[in-house]
Amino acid sequence: MTENALQVEMENLSEVKRKVRIVVPSAEVTEEVDRAYRELGKRAKVKGFRPGKVPRSILEMYYHKEIEQEVSDALVRRSLGEVLKDKALEPVNLSWPEPLPKAAAGQDFRYSVELEVPPEFTAHDYLGLKLQAPEVEVTDAEVDQRLEEIRQNNAMLKPPDEDRGIAAGDFVVLNYQAYFAGQPVEGGKSEGTYVEVGSGKFNAEFENNLVGLKAEAEARFSVSLPDDLDNPLLAGKVVDFQVKILEVKEKVVADLDDSFAQNLGGNFQTVADLRTAVREDIISNKERERKAYLENQVADQLLAAHQFETPPSMVSQEQETLLRDQMELYGQMGMNMANMDVSKMMEVLKPMAERRVRVKLILSHIAEQEGLSVDDAEVDATLARIAVHSGREVKEVKDLYRERDLMGILRGQLLDDKTMKLLMDKAEIS
Repeated sequence: MTENALQVEMENLSEVKRKVRIVVPSAEVTEEVDRAYRELGKRAKVKGFRPGKVPRSILEMYYHKEIEQEVSDALVRRSLGEVLKDKALEPVNLSWPEPLPKAAAGQDFRYSVELEVPPEFTAHDYLGLKLQAPEVEVTDAEVDQRLEEIRQNNAMLKPPDEDRGIAAGDFVVLNYQAYFAGQPVEGGKSEGTYVEVGSGKFNAEFENNLVGLKAEAEARFSVSLPDDLDNPLLAGKVVDFQVKILEVKEKVVADLDDSFAQNLGGNFQTVADLRTAVREDIISNKERERKAYLENQVADQLLAAHQFETPPSMVSQEQETLLRDQMELYGQMGMNMANMDVSKMMEVLKPMAERRVRVKLILSHIAEQEGLSVDDAEVDATLARIAVHSGREVKEVKDLYRERDLMGILRGQLLDDKTMKLLMDKAEIS
């Protein structure tokens, strides 16, 4: 099939949408139908005829629908591929003709497709951006605060030495049942629940009512629930709780000495070693935050300088990616997602998705204009780093990326990163 044999009409529906009407001449259709029947004749088995000797009329009687579908599919794939190449179109999405038009020998084959393409524009005013961000500094007070957090997080829980009631700072294991208007609250029962008394993480009023109780004690008290409670039926209501104390444990925090540092692992021998590592970790976190802060300013300025239509399908795909990430995060947090309104979440995520798509499109144009690219060595180096961080072999990571068709996405991310680095290097940062 030659390009000149096709009749092509393209209509611009919008900045990013095209409608392409294609006519494959009857001679080409007849040629494709004949080819399909010749191939079918070599393999078809029809009772009463030797293989390869079945008459065309018999094949048409038994297989015309199958051949019609096969020929239609072949004509669309081949002609559409030629048109896209000839018109230099790289669609980000296209609507395959459904149902496919019927292909018949001696008749023109006509169909149309709608497709989305990236917006065409020239990136400008992207070098010499004026950005602001504080220098990375770490104070001794910040290091001390982080060390205290490490001490608290590594505290031991043990029963109190003396027979005493619950005090602020204790951890309590208890059973409870909530009642409203004298009736048990549905979903208001729990057993073996851990409560850190005085932290306010459970409910400050509830925790305060536990103070003074001892292990094995039972008590009933009232709690005023907040107006913003997740359960609207109980929000702002006064609820009674029946509790039984199972265990009382106090938190024992170790002294910040060399022994504590050594017990943390990580090859720390002294508190000075731990302090140095903590300082470096704070610096790394602040540098990442500063980088993200600057990149956000770059994105804001690029978006303000470039106005164009965004392909809807790209936004939808980005929404789905964000939704998957969000659902995975909720799952890790142990949240119940059974009753989650997915459509509402998608709508909430749409502005973020559109922003990300627009920034990617601008970075892509800048990369092309600046002649930036990502070579195989850079991809391999990134996969090697991923392998180290995930504790896997490099080959395993490569195979995983190929199986899931992620190599193109990875290469795109690396090109975006390289482009953003260029913009940051050329920016004026005060």
